[in-house]
Amino acid sequence: MSVEIDLSFLASLAPVIPSAIKELISAILVFFILLTFIPAFIAYMIFKIVGLSGFRRLFSYERRKSIMHQMHPLPKIVFVLFISIGAAMAEELYTLLLLIFLTIIMWVYSNPSEDKTRLLLIVILTQWLLVAWGQSFLNPGFTRGAGLTAIYVFPAPLRYAFNLNFITLEGFYYGLRQGLRLVATLSAAIWLITTTHPSEIIYGLRSFKFPMEINFMIAVTFRSIPTILEKSTLVLAAERARGLRLTPEPTKNVLRMLWEALRVVWVVMLAFIPVIIESVRSGRQLALAATTKAFRAYRDRTYYRKIPFKKLDVIYLIVFGLALILISTLPFIAYYLSLPIRI
Repeated sequence: MSVEIDLSFLASLAPVIPSAIKELISAILVFFILLTFIPAFIAYMIFKIVGLSGFRRLFSYERRKSIMHQMHPLPKIVFVLFISIGAAMAEELYTLLLLIFLTIIMWVYSNPSEDKTRLLLIVILTQWLLVAWGQSFLNPGFTRGAGLTAIYVFPAPLRYAFNLNFITLEGFYYGLRQGLRLVATLSAAIWLITTTHPSEIIYGLRSFKFPMEINFMIAVTFRSIPTILEKSTLVLAAERARGLRLTPEPTKNVLRMLWEALRVVWVVMLAFIPVIIESVRSGRQLALAATTKAFRAYRDRTYYRKIPFKKLDVIYLIVFGLALILISTLPFIAYYLSLPIRI
């Protein structure tokens, strides 16, 4: 004889959640996971793989024996301007690929170390994918309208509050294409920092007749990137030695995992307050050092080391200068003369 236990009465005791509240809760979870957690998780993975010391090495001058290291700084700056302006004005895919190919050639002849190459590829590829991910649901031209391949449809509250409709495949492809602009520009900029000492950058910028204050500011900016990263490493190591935990605690509980991720982000944000204070203090010391050495005391600055132009440097400068002029003026010439030319 079997015994039947009727527990159906418990259903009436459970709270009834309206469908609108359920949709709102799901929208909040989707907003947190897709728009906040995934970019934060990618940034955390970059931090775990590369680390602050890796970023410091990536954005630091690397002394190597190569043709690019021996090049005069002025052709290098003109080349970076050519790549940056070309990446911003390019309309065709083959133009972007050509610009990236030119930066790859520069890197090959710079003889970079394996560590520098690995860090460069990690940073550039992750930034490229982040741009594609953002364009897949933030670009209005590829997330609204008919004929799009929707990967995911956002809940109604997100559509009304933030005008987010779909995550589309076309938007992701468009983001991959637009991300090539970032790849070319970032690769060229890091190449300049890697192969050129900050003092040589100041020496090259003086050819543009910029005020010395601007040249000094640009060089200090390049020099400050590895310095700030080095200070960040020291601060985090000191706080870790005092019991600060910078990694999430492993757990199978989803809510606990999200809480640990938020805790790590908050702890890292608080840990960077001493970094900001140290950076301001270093800036003040730099200003005092420049004042004691009579910075801006004379209109024309003298240099203890002059970098001569070689024949190869002149050829580089002419080629990069003509390329910069061509890529800057060709779209306007084609527009006003109605020529079927697209770069």
